[in-house]
Amino acid sequence: MTKPFGMRELDARLRVSLRHHAADADTEHLTELTAGPLTLDLVHYQATYHDQPLDLTPKEFDFLAYLARHVGKVCTRRMILESVWGPAYANEQHYLKVYAYRIRKKLHDEAGRFLQNDPSVGYRLTIEPAATTG
Repeated sequence: MTKPFGMRELDARLRVSLRHHAADADTEHLTELTAGPLTLDLVHYQATYHDQPLDLTPKEFDFLAYLARHVGKVCTRRMILESVWGPAYANEQHYLKVYAYRIRKKLHDEAGRFLQNDPSVGYRLTIEPAATTG
């Protein structure tokens, strides 16, 4: 926040921050995340995609874990950067492009069907609905 600021604005920002922290805390006790064909073992830092092991760097793993916690929702670049890399990296958007590219290669998802990019906002993991018969 820039100075000067009003107490109402400070109060509103604190409430939003606490609400976001409470939502993140609800998923902190998990030991495994599943997002469609992706499974992440949060204890052992192991990942599988379509039951095949993935060789991910710690940051790639954290990037996918963040998206898996919010599966189906677009996460802003700033949210991802602050959560995975830390607040000092909030404006380093090129990091996400590089990491998304590397992860897509490892997932054989170069077309971006699973790890999707919203050019104006951020990234999301999308679970395609099962095919219906009839």
